[in-house]
Amino acid sequence: MFLVSHSLDVRAKEIRSWLPNHPSISLVVAAVYFEWATCRAIIGLSRCPNVEIREMLAETYGLGRYKDLWRDELGHLPDAQPLSKVVSDWSSVTDAFKARNLLVHGRDRYTQNMAAPKVESLLAAVSDICAYSLKHGLDINKRLPQRRRKRMPTQIR
Repeated sequence: MFLVSHSLDVRAKEIRSWLPNHPSISLVVAAVYFEWATCRAIIGLSRCPNVEIREMLAETYGLGRYKDLWRDELGHLPDAQPLSKVVSDWSSVTDAFKARNLLVHGRDRYTQNMAAPKVESLLAAVSDICAYSLKHGLDINKRLPQRRRKRMPTQIR
């Protein structure tokens, strides 16, 4: 769908292009994009080996758990902020995820007018996460730093 090398503007333009004809899809993709950005920031800014972070992320679902993992893994940063503070309008993101959940479970559908504000709040949140990451030296749109597990010295026989 998107390449890591695509700019924020390219991704946002693509997601917005689906609003007129496929507003529900646009909303779901915007939510996936938010999760992608959040995961990239956590992987890139954490101190833990990438493999361990990816294992933790594989078990992380929902905004509450993303917030907790963000706090646990990025608390070491200078002027560390919780995810709900990094994202300037957290309540709108929460509302957008409630709408996303209704959509993916087949309990509702959204018109363009209903979906557009939710899509915009998610795109703004992605921009907030990107700006925070850049402030800490990480461009989530580039290759992430590789942190590996330390090898145990081999035993001498």
